Amino acid sequence: DERFTHGYYQGLIIEIGNMKHYTTYVPAQDKNRKFLEKPLAEICTTVQIPAFSFEQLTNRARTVDVIWFNERNMPNSFFEVEHSTDIQNSVTKFCDLQDFNSRFLIVAPQSRREQYEKVMSRTAFKDIRDRVAFHTYEDISKQYDIMCAEKRIGGFI
Repeated sequence: DERFTHGYYQGLIIEIGNMKHYTTYVPAQDKNRKFLEKPLAEICTTVQIPAFSFEQLTNRARTVDVIWFNERNMPNSFFEVEHSTDIQNSVTKFCDLQDFNSRFLIVAPQSRREQYEKVMSRTAFKDIRDRVAFHTYEDISKQYDIMCAEKRIGGFI
């Protein structure tokens, strides 16, 4: 379905982060992508990446598809949405950011899990292998639906 694009899944991740009270960020090159007819920049809670580290590291982080920051402006989670691009490039970004106490998540269609596992089995990624998780588009959609339902009923589940 054409509606379910890279930007759509970025939007779901941003909205989940907003509901969890994280500061949410999307890179400048993606700010005009749409989520339910709204530009991603309108649903993020910041358009400027917090200065959480050295410039070379914040510059690298600026290219990650979605970042959740905690109340101290430190990165809690880095998300790469792999709609069609090379998963290895995303995992390489995670390697560059591995010194932060952050989660690293690849979000992609179930059909790309095998490619993800092949990339993660490479020796070059052994140091972060246990820190990177794969979530399907369906996983993210279900999490969003659950959180929206909890929000509607006041979180009393």
